[in-house]
Amino acid sequence: MGDLKFGNMKAKQFRSEFDNDVLVNIIGKDDFRYDVVKPIFEQFGFGFMVPTDFVVLIDGEQKLSKDVLKWIEAHEVAHFKLGHSEEKNENDEREADTLARLMLIKNGYHKTAKLVEDKFKERHGIEFN
Repeated sequence: MGDLKFGNMKAKQFRSEFDNDVLVNIIGKDDFRYDVVKPIFEQFGFGFMVPTDFVVLIDGEQKLSKDVLKWIEAHEVAHFKLGHSEEKNENDEREADTLARLMLIKNGYHKTAKLVEDKFKERHGIEFN
């Protein structure tokens, strides 16, 4: 897998380093799937998982830093690892951020893991501990 044209968008597709069974797709407006998934991005945020297909889709039209992109990848893979369903609930989101932080640290993304900690209260209403 590799870039399928990211400079002028199209799609970037790769196996997640957090779980090789998960395929990550960063898609933009010039990808034929974008118009179909845009309402899902609007509902769930910058990324979401398709649990039946082991696929993560990330909105490539957002101006996201590499740290935020890596956080989204780890967060969505965490949903897979934790066996979360397609239903979005606050407990699942907290669990996914907590596991994402641990996976980020394990893979050497300490700056990104710190970002998860720093945004935890804003996202979940409680301090990270």
